[in-house]
Amino acid sequence: MSSNSWQTLGTGKVLGYLRPDLTSASSSVWVLGPWIDAFFAEVLLSLPAAVDLRVVTRPPYQASSSFREHGIAARARLDERPNTTVRVLANLHAKLVIIDEQVVYCGSANWYRFSLEESRELVLRGPVVSAIGLMDEVQVIWDEATQEGFPHAPVKSQSTADGYMKEVIDPIAEAKLREVPGSFVLKRPLR
Repeated sequence: MSSNSWQTLGTGKVLGYLRPDLTSASSSVWVLGPWIDAFFAEVLLSLPAAVDLRVVTRPPYQASSSFREHGIAARARLDERPNTTVRVLANLHAKLVIIDEQVVYCGSANWYRFSLEESRELVLRGPVVSAIGLMDEVQVIWDEATQEGFPHAPVKSQSTADGYMKEVIDPIAEAKLREVPGSFVLKRPLR
């Protein structure tokens, strides 16, 4: 991938590029994102077993109550994969996938099904070499993250395994919506 070959991937297009990139990974994959569901964990399980997978996400207690089970199920699936380390970071907002320190996906999409397939998102796919300092910053995030308590539970239902199909509202925003009379979230109808 040449240094000027960035691509913009819109709604529903990320997985079409990401899946083949993951299956061709040879050494390492980094995933950073606050919200990861079991659907995306399954996508990551397509990685060759020898590839080192490092994941940083938020602790599940920070997720909305409707998403929490999905985050825990994702962790349970990831724990089944060899060469995988999952860490948590309370204030994580970054959304990145880095493959073999060569290709990076970076944008607004979270790593759960609704965000990847339905939500109006933009993700850039390009060469890591042209993102000066990226790997240094990712290492800082990795070093700040911990392997602290993360409840483990098997996927309880097929709907959990199929992925989260609603918008995740950050708990801080959710509290503000309850607190401020007349506040609301604009939603577009699902296709």
